Amino acid sequence: MRRAAAVLTGLLMSWFAVSLAQAHHSAVLYDFTQNQWMTGVVKEIRVINPHMSLTLIVNEGKGPRELSFEGHGVNNFYRVGWRATMLKVGDRIKVRFNPRKDGREGGFVNGFVTAQGQEILFETPGGLPGGAPATPLVSKPN
Repeated sequence: MRRAAAVLTGLLMSWFAVSLAQAHHSAVLYDFTQNQWMTGVVKEIRVINPHMSLTLIVNEGKGPRELSFEGHGVNNFYRVGWRATMLKVGDRIKVRFNPRKDGREGGFVNGFVTAQGQEILFETPGGLPGGAPATPLVSKPN
């Protein structure tokens, strides 16, 4: 009986862990049919796999605050020509993103304009604004 309980507990814990991992890497949180733009100052940026994270200090509408974004992994950014020196802490940038479905601020980055004016945007399949999480990248210098 103890062994059966231990096995059942192990299976339930494994299922729970897998569920959390899948939810963490799911793009279901974002509305990929909409694009929004936000201008702010880079507080932190990490372009790593499986996805990037960006903290932006913004001063629009509701006053100064920090917003969190995530986006594609380093592979996709690197393919478009992005390099670590393009965005630095303290840079004022403009971010194009797909908003969160729950209405909270932040979202999924699908493009940005650097402090030097270089525009990097993800192509969108079927012409839909915003695209989907696995679309290729295009770099367009201003």
